[in-house]
Formats: sequence, C-alpha cells, structure tokens
Amino acid sequence: MPTPTPATATERRSGLLLLPLRLFAGGTFLYAGLYKLLDPAFFDPSAPTSIIAQLRAFERASPLGPLISVVGIPLAVPIGFLMALAEIGIGLGALSGLAFRLAAGGGLAISLLFWLTASWGISPYFLGPDLPYAAAWLTLLLVGDGGVLRVADAAWLRRLPGLFPARPPVPAYGATRRQRAAAGAWQGGPSVGRRLVLEAGVLAAASVVVGGMGVLFRRAARPGGSGIGSGPTPGTTPSPTDGSGGGPTAQPTAVAASPGPTAAGGVLTNVKALASAGSLPFTDPVSGDPGVLISLPNGKIVAFDAVCTHAGCTVEYVEQYQALLCPCHGAAFDATSGQVLQGPTDTPLTKLPIHVDSSTGAISLSG
Repeated sequence: MPTPTPATATERRSGLLLLPLRLFAGGTFLYAGLYKLLDPAFFDPSAPTSIIAQLRAFERASPLGPLISVVGIPLAVPIGFLMALAEIGIGLGALSGLAFRLAAGGGLAISLLFWLTASWGISPYFLGPDLPYAAAWLTLLLVGDGGVLRVADAAWLRRLPGLFPARPPVPAYGATRRQRAAAGAWQGGPSVGRRLVLEAGVLAAASVVVGGMGVLFRRAARPGGSGIGSGPTPGTTPSPTDGSGGGPTAQPTAVAASPGPTAAGGVLTNVKALASAGSLPFTDPVSGDPGVLISLPNGKIVAFDAVCTHAGCTVEYVEQYQALLCPCHGAAFDATSGQVLQGPTDTPLTKLPIHVDSSTGAISLSG
C-alpha cells in the first residue's frame, strides 16, 4: 500500500494559524452543551431562563416566530436536549478533528439559528454574539483542520483494524477534481464518504456518552433536580456587565419571577402584603403579558409590563438595585420609571396604571 502523502506546508500553516479560533469555538460549544445539561433550570417550566420561557420570548421577536409556535414550544424539551447534544458533538468534532468540516457546518447552522432567534432583536447587530460565531465556523468549514490535532490520524488509532486508516488530507480550495479524487481514494482505505460516516458515528457516540455523564453528574449533585438546562438557577439573576448604561456589576439578589395572579376583575394584592414581599408578578388580562407590581422604598407603588423590550424575555425586579433586569441579555430598567439603564435595548418598559383603594389598601389595575 502506498504511503499517504502528508498535509502540505500551506495546509498545515493554515491549520496552525486557525488553531486558536478552532479551540475557542470548539471549547465554547462543548461548554455550552454541558452547561445546558448541568443546569437544573433549563427544563423547569417555572424558571424564567428555561428552554420553554426562552422559546416563548423568541416567538415574539424572531422572524421564525410561527415555526417556534408550531414546532418549538410543543417540543421544547426534546429540542433543548438535542441542542445540548449537538453542541457537545460540534465541540468534540472541532477539538478532535473527527468529521471536522461536518462539525464546522453544524456550528455554522446553530449559530445562524441562534442569530435568527436569540440575537435577532439586538441593535446594533454587532452587539450580538451569534453572527461572529457563524463567521468563525464558516472560516473553519472553508479552510479545514490542515492536518493539525487530527485525532483520527493518531498512530494508536491507525492500528485499529480498518477503522481510521491514515489518509492524505483533502486538498485545499483550488485543487483539481483529479487531485481531490486521488486524496480520497488511496489503496486499502475507505472512501471519503465512508470515512465521514465512520467519524460522524464515533462523534455521535462520544456526544451521547459525554452528555449522559453530564446528566448523571447533575442528578448526583442535585437529587430530585427538575431539569437539564442552561442559564442561571431560579431565584438568581445575572448582573448586567459594564456598558454604555453604566449598570451595576456585582451579583444581585433577585426576586424571581413566578406565575402570579391575573388581574381580570379582581384585586392583585394589598399594600401591606406588597410592602412585605417587595414585588409581585402577575398576568395582565388585556395583553396576556407577564407584569410586575413593585413597592418602592419611598412608599410609591408602580406596575410594569414585564416583557423586555429587547427580545421578549421576562424581566425580574432586583430590590438591591431598584432595577428590573433581563436574565437573557442583561438589559436593565429603572424601577421607578421603566427607563433604560443599560442596553442592548433603548425602549423603556410599558408602565401599567394601577388603583389603590384608600380604605382597604387593595391594589388593582385601573386600565
């Protein structure tokens, strides 16, 4: 059997130059998939950061809203689990070189999907993270691994009978059809298509194993946990980062949003109970949106539509900062006026009119 030709100097140099990008993108996707499986909030319907809550938020702002309504929300749980496994597989493929271009194509597809859903409402566009990831995966897809850190070419794997025989790399862009055919049809090795199927199968099996280990670890760490997910634990809110709004950066203690009373024809609560609780989530009977009723330190009572004006996530009142924070992208709003303290949005929250009965202290919506 002829000796396979090694990667050309140009291919290897390209692979080495793109290695930092490859490690970052692959490592991030691997971490993202495991993060979903390790977080107990992801499949908890009552958590504001669950996959169900996120899809409902995306339904409002995304151009894929009708598809999310018909397919995404009814199948939220299996979609979330498959997305986590896909991210793990893409990360492993990028880091190991197994089915590298297939993994890069998957990373490109998922990044574009996230851009059309989670990042669609971000303005200006360059503040969103998903388009840069899409550009990174497209670059890796076009250039390939250059024969660098290709696990399938390791000597101990080549000794396994027929699984990963050494092969010459597929020539870079610009090679003739004959050169490409010669690179994939060496004597004694599988065709390029069969090799891709073998590598993809190994990658899928590894993803299931790693994902299963993540699920078992989560259950061992949190007996009786309610989900496999991504995002902060219910009852906490990520603090907004420093930005143009100059918002707080310390980790706040949040009043977690949870299903509350519907104001239709009734009283939400009374002044004394609200002062003790600090805030109360409720459902606006007119719009169907979540709302939040707040008792401010100065004794004033205000109510807002709790739908973030950026991408439709549900904001949460943080008493420590007297601010309403979005757990999805870090937007912050003033709890007195609803004005924006920190982007990515520049549209304030909608203030809801309320009525306080002076004799009984009962609080209800007046509009």
